[in-house]
Parts: sequence; structure tokens; C-alpha cells
Amino acid sequence: MRRRWLFAAIFACVVTAFTIPYPSGTPAGNGIASLHAPLTPNSALARTELPITEIRWFNYSPEDSWQPIQFIVPDRNTAKSANGRKLRLYDVHIAKMFEISHFLCDRDRASEGYNWSYQAENGNIETGRFKISCNLARSIATAYGLGKPEITVIRRSFNLKNGRPSFALEKYSIPTLNIAKNRVVQWRNFVQKIPPIPDNSGANQANSRFPASNIFRQIKGKTRVPVFLPSRLPLSDIQQLDFDVQAGAHGYIVGMYLGKGCRAGACYFGTIEAKRNEPFSPPSQLPQDTYRSIELAGGIRGIYFNNCGAYCTAFVEWQRLGVLYRVTRKNGRQQEVVQIANSALQAGQR
Repeated sequence: MRRRWLFAAIFACVVTAFTIPYPSGTPAGNGIASLHAPLTPNSALARTELPITEIRWFNYSPEDSWQPIQFIVPDRNTAKSANGRKLRLYDVHIAKMFEISHFLCDRDRASEGYNWSYQAENGNIETGRFKISCNLARSIATAYGLGKPEITVIRRSFNLKNGRPSFALEKYSIPTLNIAKNRVVQWRNFVQKIPPIPDNSGANQANSRFPASNIFRQIKGKTRVPVFLPSRLPLSDIQQLDFDVQAGAHGYIVGMYLGKGCRAGACYFGTIEAKRNEPFSPPSQLPQDTYRSIELAGGIRGIYFNNCGAYCTAFVEWQRLGVLYRVTRKNGRQQEVVQIANSALQAGQR
């Protein structure tokens, strides 16, 4: 168990938080993006006007005609008004995606467009996915016109010439859409006509009962730390999981594997862990990793990170009464591990 905890401590990552202020009367804004210090478990996310947690462009294969970009904001409710105006946060965020798409399309004439993943509450909520083609981005830019450029910071992940992955925080001067007062309603109507692409992964719909009572019987009496176990797992069929439960005075670990008796890496599904006097896992500088502060059920502060090697592992950690709790999921998404963590917190101490 110690080896796994050390592995996690070494392989976490930095995500820089930045905010893009939009001055009054300028829905798409002409402000300058202010770059903040890297987000750490002990730092609070700056919350100025219309903050953005991260824009991350996965540019590993520049020859791909469609490339993925993540657009992550700290707000839970993106339907609320943007600075008391008729535009919602949602409307302004979509405008930003179009502005960036148009800018990148003009830089790379071979590109067909960009696949956007729009996430709220620092990535806890998958708001939707959008495919913005270069043709559509150019049509919108022509229809609304472009205003003064603003500096936008994007984390670009790419491969070096030797094939090794890397990343850079890059500043781009990106023209903004002219969504003047008389075009606010027009823009909102347009946004309503481009609903997000449905999530067909089934991850959000799948929900199976976790055998908490059985697992707790294997832990009870062996550990002196409070036990938190989820009631549900984001999995369509819990029967396919095999559990490996280990417990000691200072913690426990519930290993979850696909296939009876299999403990190989190929069968690894995830873990539910607790350990006394363990600090939060620190950030790393690995280019494929992600690291950010999040909020869990009951307002509990936690961290989410994703580290990638032979495969990627999603982590959520939080602390309670000197005990570090951790949920992991092989090749998982933030929403999945947060769902497991929240289920454990909402179920309460066993």
C-alpha cells in the first residue's frame, strides 16, 4: 500500500488558474487575462469577474483536423447573470470558445475545427461538449465583427520533436466578438440553437450499489481511523468487480479489480483509501497531468489530479480529523471519482 501512496505523491500535476475580467458593457470583454500562481491544495482560487479555471488545448497531434480543448470554470451555476447583465455566464463562455476557435482556425488553415469539453465547478460537472467548425467560427466572426483583442492564456499540451510529451502556458492575443447591447438577445438565441453534444459514454448514467456493509465487516476492528465508504459506484455492473480489502491501525485500502482473483495492472479498476497523518499529494510538472482544487459534498475542500503513465489514473483526496482519504479510478474522469467521493461523504462514517 505504501508503494501506491508514494507513487501518487510523486505523480501529481500543476494546473495554473487564471481569470479573464470582462469590463462592464463589454460582454465578450477587452480585459487582460491575469495569470496567477499555480493552484495548490492550500491556495484559494481567485474569484474576480467571470473567472476561468483553465483552458487546455491537447495539441499532441497537430495533423489531426479536429483537436480537443477543455474549458473549465469554477462556477457551479453557469445559468446565472454575467455581472448583472442580460447575458448569462453560459453565453459568455460559449462566446469565448468561438473566439478561440476562430483565432486558432486562422493560425492553422488545415484545421477543420475544435472539440470543446465545457466543465463547471472546477471540473466536477460536465456541462457539455461542443464541436465548433472553422467554417462556423468564421461565419460568426463575420456576422458579429471582431473587437479589440484580449490576452488569453491557454495551457497547450504537445509532443516535442523527440516524441516526448510537454506543455506550455501560452499567451495569445485573441480578438473578441462584438456582442453589443442590441445583439445580446441575438447571441442568446444563437446559443440556444447549439445544444451540447450528448455524452454517450454512459458514465453519468451507470450507477450500481457498492457492497459497503460487506466491505466494512472486513475493516471493522482492524483500524482506528473513521471509515468512509460509498453507497454507489458509477459502474453499470458491480458484479464484475473483485475487492481486495486490507486494513491496519492507521488506515485501510479497498482495491477494486475487474475479474475474480486478478490483481494484474490490466485488471486494476481503482481504490478507496484512508491513511492517518498523510499529507495531500503534491503537484508535479508532468505535462500530461492535471491538478486542481475542488469542492466536495458538504463544502469539504479537496483536490483532484490525474496522472498518466502507461495509463491514466484519476484521483480525489480530502482530509478529515488528521486522516487523508483518497478515491482513484483507472482511466477515470473527474466527474466519476468525485461522484464516488461524494457518495462516501454523504453516506457518513460507517
